[in-house]
Amino acid sequence: MAEVKHFSRLSWDETFMNLALLVSERTACRYHTVGAVFVDDRKRIISLGYNGPSEGDYHCLEAGCAKVDGNPLTKKLERCRGVHAEINGVINSQDTRRLNGATLYATFFPCYDCLKALNNAGIKEIVYNDIYRRIQTGGERFEEEREAWDLAERRGIKVRKYVGRFHINV
Repeated sequence: MAEVKHFSRLSWDETFMNLALLVSERTACRYHTVGAVFVDDRKRIISLGYNGPSEGDYHCLEAGCAKVDGNPLTKKLERCRGVHAEINGVINSQDTRRLNGATLYATFFPCYDCLKALNNAGIKEIVYNDIYRRIQTGGERFEEEREAWDLAERRGIKVRKYVGRFHINV
């Protein structure tokens, strides 16, 4: 049997952010490929989430983006049908009490609505890779939300920009 050489071991940050990036590939949004991994203080994975429509709703990759392409029947521009990765991760935890004191690894810093839910769930730390910019209706512009950053600071949620390596190709 050939010997396998192991040159370097992934750090915990690299492990969980790479997993968030991998999970993000399940995303059903054309504009935001987001993955979320929730981890407890013992480095055990509590839950995973990615962007996608709520159960039984139109799938954005098949029917188009509600904010850019409109409703597939009426063509009228509507609010986003997507459930954000962070909210799906909270739902997938099965018991939100498990999230109290947890760390979130996310491919993007959460939007304000997600951060409100994360705050109420007791998330103590957020490790993010990139800044989230909400797409405006019509798709002409993107905007950053300052409210999420302000809430994290007011509530003492530790926020760190990911600085490790990525080991998967996307």
